[in-house]
Amino acid sequence: MGRPSTSVAVELTQMRYESNTFAGTGGARATEAMHALASYEPDQEPTVARLLEQALTAVETDLATTRACVARVAALLDREETHAETAATAARRRVGAGLAPWQARRVASHVEENLGFAITIDHLATIAGLSSSYFCRAFKDSFGDPPHAYIMRRRVERAQTLMLQTREPLSQIALACGLSDQAHLCNLFRRLVGQSPSHWRRSQWQEA
Repeated sequence: MGRPSTSVAVELTQMRYESNTFAGTGGARATEAMHALASYEPDQEPTVARLLEQALTAVETDLATTRACVARVAALLDREETHAETAATAARRRVGAGLAPWQARRVASHVEENLGFAITIDHLATIAGLSSSYFCRAFKDSFGDPPHAYIMRRRVERAQTLMLQTREPLSQIALACGLSDQAHLCNLFRRLVGQSPSHWRRSQWQEA
């Protein structure tokens, strides 16, 4: 059995008082209405319009029934309002799941300008004005990758650009892209591109 809402509980208390205070038909009707309200199941509840119609019909002759109808209307409206608020909150969360446009621009710009240096998740979160945990979720929703994976991919893409535009050795290119050494570049490059950087560089030069 569902528990009555706060407004319904108030009505029940008032009805108990009426049933104990007033004798005769009025008290009996109040007690009967109180028990009917307390034992009501949500899926048996009439519509708001039907309840209001009953309340208007009984307003001049049966105060207890009128009060019971009003209480049930209040309970129904409370549940509908709660449901609407829950749905609205879920919709807002879905819409606002990723970073705001200004946050995404600032974060992406910082990454691009600092690929040759250490980039921490905490600092990116600070730039976006978010906690680190929320930032990681929002970042993935906006960019499709977690922050670390995105940064590594941009380092490799920067390395590809340098390999095509310069004749710098891979060891220097690795450092310029914020990687620890050539081995780090080679391992990351193979994982993301599918071949070694030296092989990829030769193939690109030959095609050019």
